[in-house]
Amino acid sequence: MAISKLKPRHASEGRSIAAVLAERIDYSKNPEKTDGGLLVTGYQCSPETAWQEFAVSKQIYTVTTGRKRVPDKDVISYLIIQSFEPGTITPEDANKLGYKLALEFTGGQHQFIVATHIDKKHIHNHIEFNSTALDCSHKFNNIKNSYIPLRKANDRICKDFGLSIIENPAEKGKHYAEWSAEKKGQSWKALLRQTIDQVLPTVSTFDEFLEAMRREGYEVVQSSKLLKFRAQGQERFTRSKTLGADYSLEALRDRVGKAKQTRRKKKIQMEKDTRINLLMDIQARLQGRGPGMERWMKIHNLKEAAKTLNYLTEHGITDYDLLAEKVEKAAADFESISTSIKQAEHRMEQIAALKTHIINYAKTRDTYIAYRKKKAADKPAFRAAHERDLLLHEAAKRAFDAQGVKKLPTIKTLQAEYSALLDKKKAAYEDYKRLRQENQELQAVKSNVDSLLNIQKEEHQEKKKNQEQDR
Repeated sequence: MAISKLKPRHASEGRSIAAVLAERIDYSKNPEKTDGGLLVTGYQCSPETAWQEFAVSKQIYTVTTGRKRVPDKDVISYLIIQSFEPGTITPEDANKLGYKLALEFTGGQHQFIVATHIDKKHIHNHIEFNSTALDCSHKFNNIKNSYIPLRKANDRICKDFGLSIIENPAEKGKHYAEWSAEKKGQSWKALLRQTIDQVLPTVSTFDEFLEAMRREGYEVVQSSKLLKFRAQGQERFTRSKTLGADYSLEALRDRVGKAKQTRRKKKIQMEKDTRINLLMDIQARLQGRGPGMERWMKIHNLKEAAKTLNYLTEHGITDYDLLAEKVEKAAADFESISTSIKQAEHRMEQIAALKTHIINYAKTRDTYIAYRKKKAADKPAFRAAHERDLLLHEAAKRAFDAQGVKKLPTIKTLQAEYSALLDKKKAAYEDYKRLRQENQELQAVKSNVDSLLNIQKEEHQEKKKNQEQDR
């Protein structure tokens, strides 16, 4: 079964079109979601420089047509989400199917990238296509109920691939992220905290942090006293200060470039034995039950408790302090590998953009020199005749200045650096997946252990209180 939906992407007040495009396209082709970038393909554009190419086409469109709309009315790109039922298709076939759908829906007249995400149980495609046509003369005509021809094309292509379709689809349902969060018992706030904790160590300024959060798919609103985030599918914004003391605006500014300091929790002390044997305590707790345990079982289940017990047994963890050390080490190792990968990806993005600008700079250099030599009175006519080349040349110069490039490197040198970084990232990604799973397992185990031991402590205190009242 495969489903699809279409979402217009609008410009943003106070932000450049290029910045908005970069944020959205970078999110779609996130290497962590696309097998290190291997599951990203492009049509009439390079995935590495898609947002730059989209942006240049819009500059040419504005100059040649004279048309310009206010940000909230200006559709700069479109997103197609194409989702597949778990276990019905391979990532490679999903990418091919998405490419075919995008090509048919756009009629081959618009640039697009297809990014196949495999970070969830259900494989899904993020298809970003440029609202501006390839010849820069017009924009995509998003007719009323355009989701209908999209759905028909999707159904037909899916049938060709041997996939089932939804015969009578509901008009609207929950966003998958919201449904998944509810199913797993995770809140928007928990997911937001986790994302913030992963992003903050990888940036060097607060503005970089905000941009990184936007790339992670969050809408960000900031004022002098307030910072709010909203994830895709989330109805209301979440104020950062409601996440806890470590997430206020001031705290986040202070945490830029730093890993979150783990707060030392008070050790759970038992009256007779300060060294807790987790296996014995948890087994006794499960056998004894009680009102506290019954409440815990309503939130979790017996299977979850058994998984925790099995994990502790298999890894020989019988001491709470040992568990806490393992959790802390797993979190630190995962954070370290995540930071390393993000740094490599950031440099690879710079190199890809730089390569494109160097090529454009070389191709348009003669035209730009001729333009500079023209008399002031002749420049407007010359510019009108060579607008595209001049825009590309000027965009390249701005990019060089932004990256602090004084002497242009050769394409061969950049390609060698890019290849080395790609090899490094691929090698690190295997460790990343292993450490991510290890970290998630340990966090879940410790959370369950804390809950179970706190129940025991609370019931012990309640029993002691009742005994004192009976005397």
